Amino acid sequence: MQLPRTLPAGIEVWLLEFDFNSTELASDWALLSAEEKARARHFHQSEDRVRAVATRAALRRLLAERVQSSPEALRIEVNGFGKPCLPTHAGIAFNVTHAGRFALIALSTQGEVGIDIEQRYRDVAHLDAHVLSTIEQASGIWSSSNFIELWVVKESVLKALGFGIAEYLQAITVLPNNDGSYSIIHDQTEWAKVDAWSIEAPDHYAAALALTRHSGSRPLYQPFLF
Repeated sequence: MQLPRTLPAGIEVWLLEFDFNSTELASDWALLSAEEKARARHFHQSEDRVRAVATRAALRRLLAERVQSSPEALRIEVNGFGKPCLPTHAGIAFNVTHAGRFALIALSTQGEVGIDIEQRYRDVAHLDAHVLSTIEQASGIWSSSNFIELWVVKESVLKALGFGIAEYLQAITVLPNNDGSYSIIHDQTEWAKVDAWSIEAPDHYAAALALTRHSGSRPLYQPFLF
């Protein structure tokens, strides 16, 4: 996908569109680990299984190209909040998200990355009190008309940090800049600095990407060749 120019080099985002009627998922299924297959089997809805299988298979193919491995041989682990990582290739970070008919896969050599996509017609009634920080409530910047833009930024930030969503939504303040990026404010001194951007999304969807940047940090890995 085309990304904002203010994003550093070494970030890629790939868009997937699902075919829920496809009968050709066998090649994707073959790439998954036993744990990934077990997780997919737990979904009761066919569409949820398609999202899980197709997204993880696509992620494995993209990562395999970059670490010179076969997709099925990659060992993907997760932390306590479910954030995935490659323990043998710490220099490449990644994150996935899906909603409705689409998924996004973000790859980064510049820091931990988080990404989120949501459908714009999602019901957001009565969520303000659980999501907005004290500063956001006082500023009046966010309302029901642009709430989904706030939501995807906050979720992408927390995914980049590797934390659970519900626990820290109000600990983060999102302030829009004039270039499609956001200033992220929090009072957690142990957290990394985080930058966030709105990114292109299909019609009726909103998406955002966040990147952690430690002060004076250097790239984690050799940048991707585009």
